[in-house]
Amino acid sequence: MAQLKQRHNTDDNDDNRANNDDELRSEEATVGDEDEIDVDEAQSWTGLMRLPEKADLLELLKEVHLGGRKQLTILLLGKSSVGKSSLVNSLLGEAVVRVQAFKLQADTEITTTIVRQVAVGNPEVDGLRLKLIDTCGLEDPEAGDTVNWGALSKIAEDIRGVPIDVVLYVDRLDLYRVDPLDRAIIAAITQTFGQQIWGRAILALTHANLTQPPPGTSYDTFVDGRIRLLRGTIPRGPLSFLRAPMPAVLVENSDTCPVSKANGYRVLPDESEWLVGLMGEVVDLAMAPRRPYKYHPRMTTKPSERFRWLLPLVIAAELLFYRRVLRPALESTQRRVGEEEERVWSLRRQQRRAMGLHPPHQPTKEASWRLEQMYDDD
Repeated sequence: MAQLKQRHNTDDNDDNRANNDDELRSEEATVGDEDEIDVDEAQSWTGLMRLPEKADLLELLKEVHLGGRKQLTILLLGKSSVGKSSLVNSLLGEAVVRVQAFKLQADTEITTTIVRQVAVGNPEVDGLRLKLIDTCGLEDPEAGDTVNWGALSKIAEDIRGVPIDVVLYVDRLDLYRVDPLDRAIIAAITQTFGQQIWGRAILALTHANLTQPPPGTSYDTFVDGRIRLLRGTIPRGPLSFLRAPMPAVLVENSDTCPVSKANGYRVLPDESEWLVGLMGEVVDLAMAPRRPYKYHPRMTTKPSERFRWLLPLVIAAELLFYRRVLRPALESTQRRVGEEEERVWSLRRQQRRAMGLHPPHQPTKEASWRLEQMYDDD
């Protein structure tokens, strides 16, 4: 009866595992399906026509639409107060997300989704949807320098099955080091979403209107150093030397950002037009010949789940190693130690006999064990 019950449980586990595999293959088969219907309601992108950079942005969006794409989906990740929500407002040309300078309590909304549809009277671009998924800060607002694992889990739940074309990992340019919290957050993102997410990521550095770089360095040198530090903390997997470095862009969301006298575009101290540069990188990555990132729980690196079938093999190998190698070695060592102790006591008996003294008192094994315990306690 017990064997029948065990066999029945095993069959159920196999069926569940097969169903999970079928579900995963079914979800993966839909990745990149351009005919997929998005249930999110889209509003007209009215802020686009208010942007000074609208002409260049429309050309970039036209490239996406003519390439057969119906929607461009961007996910923003990062700590609090780095400018994620401000970047969403800058991209759309309208204040659609509430910006908080200080996060003294947990965000009420873990994710905020905004969908806008282009409608400018040009059939080559009209109908294209821009979907922005803004997220809360990934550090714990109460504990401080720890990762907000609850927020990460909720974000993963919210984007499950959503094709993500581009991930903007947002941080600040005007910082001088990568602290342990930064490394912990990047590691937590990798653990939650899998390393595949970084293949669709762009590093976006805000507060880029840095008019006074640190003494002894130029603006370009400081920017290169900051990007190199952040890139070094992001895992890229095997054969990373064969791939190009993660794209990096500079962002300045402040209204005090200088503008070009020629066309009114917002520019940085190196005279680069940052919004056009950002959208150019986004379009290049979105149009790359790879499927969008699509989260599924089985994509994450959980050895206990992915490699649990190896556990019996590992236990059997350890047992075999103990019986064939470790135990014979330990027994041989114990024999050598016993033989050496007997030789030492034999020499002591000979020496005391030559001196006319009584033989030495050799303690029993039980007395020796008690003495060892006394010394260990001390």
